[in-house]
Amino acid sequence: MTAVLLAALAAPLATTTGAAAADGSVTGTKTLGATDIACGGSVPVTVTLDARTGIAGAPVDVELVLDRSGSMQDAIDELKTAAKSFVDILDEATDGSLDGVIANGSRVGVVSFSDNASVDAGLTSDANAVKAAIDALAANGLTNHSAAISTGQSQLAGSLPGNAKKMIVMTDGQTTVGGDASDDALAARAAGTEIFGIGLGTVDADEIRDWTSDPDATHYYQAPTPAQLQEVFEAIGAAIVVPAATGVTVVDTVSPQFSVSGAAASKGAVAQNGNQLTWTIDQLGTETVTLTFTATHLAATGGGPLPVNPTVAYTDAEGHVVTFGNPAVNVRGCAAAIDVEPEHAVNELGTPGQTHTVTATVTDDFGDPVPNTPVDFSVLSGPNAGAAGNGSTSGAGAVDFTYPGAQGLAGLGTDSIRGCFTHAAGHQVCDDVLKDWVDTTPPVVTCAPTTNPSGGTTPPATNEDGFFVISATDAVDPNPQVFVSDSASPAVFGGFPSGTRIKLVQAPGATPNQKPGVGAVDWRITLKGDALVHGVDSSGNQSAPVSCLVPPPPK
Repeated sequence: MTAVLLAALAAPLATTTGAAAADGSVTGTKTLGATDIACGGSVPVTVTLDARTGIAGAPVDVELVLDRSGSMQDAIDELKTAAKSFVDILDEATDGSLDGVIANGSRVGVVSFSDNASVDAGLTSDANAVKAAIDALAANGLTNHSAAISTGQSQLAGSLPGNAKKMIVMTDGQTTVGGDASDDALAARAAGTEIFGIGLGTVDADEIRDWTSDPDATHYYQAPTPAQLQEVFEAIGAAIVVPAATGVTVVDTVSPQFSVSGAAASKGAVAQNGNQLTWTIDQLGTETVTLTFTATHLAATGGGPLPVNPTVAYTDAEGHVVTFGNPAVNVRGCAAAIDVEPEHAVNELGTPGQTHTVTATVTDDFGDPVPNTPVDFSVLSGPNAGAAGNGSTSGAGAVDFTYPGAQGLAGLGTDSIRGCFTHAAGHQVCDDVLKDWVDTTPPVVTCAPTTNPSGGTTPPATNEDGFFVISATDAVDPNPQVFVSDSASPAVFGGFPSGTRIKLVQAPGATPNQKPGVGAVDWRITLKGDALVHGVDSSGNQSAPVSCLVPPPPK
C-alpha cells in the first residue's frame, strides 16, 4: 500500500465545511426491571445507548461514478466487491440494519463510464437494486471523465433539496476522450457537491486532485492494486457516514444500598470495581446497545424508595452530552418503625388480678405491616418496673404484651412501657407508652352497735347506751381512716383506724369533744346532734357519710 493511501486512510474522517454530514447523536436511558422488590431482593438494571450515525440524522445522496473502461478488465471484479461493500455501509449506517434499505432519506445512484457515461441506477433507497446495477458492469472502451462527472452531477442536481450531495469518482487511467473534466468538477463543487476521488494503479494523481473537494488529504485516495479498493471505499464510507460516537466510556455508579452482579454489555467491554461499572465502546454506529446487571438490596441499609444507580457519566471523543434518568425501586418489607398502643391508658386499681395489654405494630418505610419481626417489651419504670416479655409480629405486623398490675398501694403510679425491635443495621428502634394505675374509689364505711366498756353483750339495734364500732374497707388502701362529724356543728373527730370502738353522747347544750374511752371503748365523743361517719383512703378518696344515730337520753 502506498504512502498516499496510508495517509488518506489515517486522516481524520472529516469533510468540507460546506457539505459536511451532520454529527452523529447518542441518547441514553436507564430502566429497572421492577418497581417494587422485597427487602433484600434483586432488581434487573439496564443502561441503554441509542446511537445514530451522522447520515442517519442528515440524509445524503451519493453518486458512485465508476470506471468501466477496457483497462478495468482485470480489476472490475474487485471494483464491484468494493463498491457493493460501500453500499452495505450506507445501508447499515442509516438504520442500524443491513436489510437492503438505505433508510432515513438517503439514496445511492450509479453512473459508469468508458467512451461515454450511462446512468445504471438512478438515486434510490433500494440497496439491492444499486448492487445489482454494480454487478452488471462490463469493462470496455476508452475513458471519458468529463462525461462521467457531468452525468453524475446531473443526477445529483435532481437530488432532494435537504440532502447533502456526494460524488465518488473511481478511475484507473487518464482521460482519453471527451476532454478535460476540471470544469465539470468545478461546476459540480460550485453546486454543492462534495467530490471524492479514487485512483487505481498508475494514474495522474494531480488531475484527480483537481476534481476533488478540499482538503486533498481526506478526499483523494490512491489504491496501488485492486486489492486495496475495498479498504478505500470503506474509508470514504466512514467519512460520509460519520460515526455516532467514538471512544465511548460510561461510568455507572450503583448506590451503596445495593450490591452488583452479572454485569454484561451487548457491545464493548465492562469492568467492575466494587459498585462502579466502567463500560467502554470503540465506536457506535446506528444501533442500540445495552449494559445490564443485577442490583441486590442490602437489607441492613433499610428500605424505602431507593435510587439504584443515580450517577451514570457518559463521555466520548466527540463531546456528546448524554443524560440518563434516575428511576427508583420501592424496597418493601424492611422493618423501619414501631408503634405501641395505647399511647396512654388509665386503669382503676382495685379489682384483684388486673392486667394491662399493649400492642406493638412494626411497619416498613411505606407504613405497611412487617410480619415475623421479634419485639421485646419491658416496663422501664413505675409500680410494675421489671416486667418484660417478647414475641414476633403476626401477618398483620402486630404482637401483644400483657402483664399483671401490682396490688395494693404499691400498685399505684405510672408505668413507662417500651417496645423495641432490632433494625437490620443492628440498632434498636423503640416506642414508649404510659400506663396509669389509679385509685378513685372511696372506702366503704359502716357504723355498727358494739359491746359496752366491759365487753358485754352487744346491745340491740336501738342501742340506747350509744356504743358503736366504726369501720372502713378499701380495695387498695388496707388502712383507710374513719372520721366522725357532728350533724349539728362543724366539729370533726378522727381519723380513726378501721374498727375503732366509740361511745356517742348527745348533749345539745355542750361543746362537742373527744375523750379517751374506758375498757373496750376507745373514745367517748360528745356531739350536739347525730354522728356522721365517713372514710378517707390514702389516695384522698372520701366516702359519702353514713348516719350513726346518738340514742336519746335515758328516761
